[in-house]
Amino acid sequence: MNHDLESALGELADRAEQSHRFGRAPLPVARITARARTRRRTRAAVAIGGAAAAVVIVAGTAFAFLPDRTNPAPPAITPSPSVTRTTPAPSPTPTPTPTVTVAPVVLPVGNPALPFGACGSLVTSAPADPVDTRVLARVAPDAAAMPSGGHLAAGGEVERSPELGSSLVLAVPDGGPRLAVVRDGVVVGTTGFYAGTYDAMSGRSGNQGETAWFRGALDLTVCDPADGGTATPGRPLPAGTYELRPWATVVTFDGFVEIPQDLAQGTLPLAQAAALDGAGRATALGEPATVTVTGEADEQLAAPGSDVPLDATTTAARPACDGPAPAAPVRTAMLDLQVTPQATTFAAGSPLRAAGTVQYTGPGRLRAYGYYAIEYWIVRDGIVVGTTVQANDAFSVVDLGAGAPLAFAEEERVLTSCISGVEQPLSDGNPLPAGVYQVYPGWIFSAPVVRLPSETVPLQDTSEGYAVTLGTPFTVTLT
Repeated sequence: MNHDLESALGELADRAEQSHRFGRAPLPVARITARARTRRRTRAAVAIGGAAAAVVIVAGTAFAFLPDRTNPAPPAITPSPSVTRTTPAPSPTPTPTPTVTVAPVVLPVGNPALPFGACGSLVTSAPADPVDTRVLARVAPDAAAMPSGGHLAAGGEVERSPELGSSLVLAVPDGGPRLAVVRDGVVVGTTGFYAGTYDAMSGRSGNQGETAWFRGALDLTVCDPADGGTATPGRPLPAGTYELRPWATVVTFDGFVEIPQDLAQGTLPLAQAAALDGAGRATALGEPATVTVTGEADEQLAAPGSDVPLDATTTAARPACDGPAPAAPVRTAMLDLQVTPQATTFAAGSPLRAAGTVQYTGPGRLRAYGYYAIEYWIVRDGIVVGTTVQANDAFSVVDLGAGAPLAFAEEERVLTSCISGVEQPLSDGNPLPAGVYQVYPGWIFSAPVVRLPSETVPLQDTSEGYAVTLGTPFTVTLT
């Protein structure tokens, strides 16, 4: 399987159909006409103005009065008044502006007694639980460099190894992988997609395609040493090159063919999951990624979306075949869809090639079941005449944070006409004829919830089927 994570998950989602477990809200395939073909879709600067003190000196003009030379008598001499000279007071000495001194960043010192993953542990130390190579933790940063105090957009997951020939029932952290930030062989920072605990465990049936993919904006800050050593926790990491090493504590159930019932009902704390019959604690590791931090910062920037109020009401209407063109763009669940077509003029029956991203723009994190693909609705003369949507129940879990778009690799989609008279619009597989059309891109998802620090907010009634967020339409010409 292709391990480029963004596209590899599309391949995983292709095989999700046989392994979806409780809580999914797939497309209602049973209600869709038999003519629809089934396919899989995965995939401050502060300017300081110095005021110049202008000293204005007023010069007094002295006038001398000459005597009257026609008068022989000299004028009476009047004694001059005494003049008292006053010494001017000295100018006050300006108070110097105090210099703000920022304490230097102190990184944890390596302690070989700590298990790997703990703050201050060594990269060569063993983790607390034995390593199980059948399970992998992964991280995929979007960039190789970031400014100190900023955020690094990245994706990640904890799943069974694609090279594992047999199924494996297991429980993985519901918050995704942890990341040990390593410099000079020492864990100097810890981060992840969810702040706080990684104690909640979610069950996996062990089949390929059953996955949860995380996207988020990671902050790289100094961690608090587990041995109580000296450091400056919370300060942004200083300039330098670091390794991001993904890892997770997992629970495996060897010999099981189904998820234990207690896990199937929802998440369990790690201690409870590990106490189930047949359970075994283990550590999942993964390949490190390298990132370079540039510059210096005194404080970490706030997380993207943290100052944005949640919009739980804006929802795009699902376009209907033979119905009016939908209003667009509409950010359902605060999801912003951006699509860039490679070309807008091409032959009828030839595919539309486009790349796109969908990005959560709100607070907390959004979790939903979604396709790893962009769908299109095609409009002519204000009426929906076509779509690329086909019957598909291959949803996978996506967990999105603001500031980290989920990218869709460029793919080919033939613009086809749609089936009339069905509850949800579907392609009939027939290419649209030549003409000028407006194409409305959309991303289909189901059962979205926003996880805030204080609560979990559902954004859709799952009985309503799938939801869609719509991007900006564009015009294409089929020749």
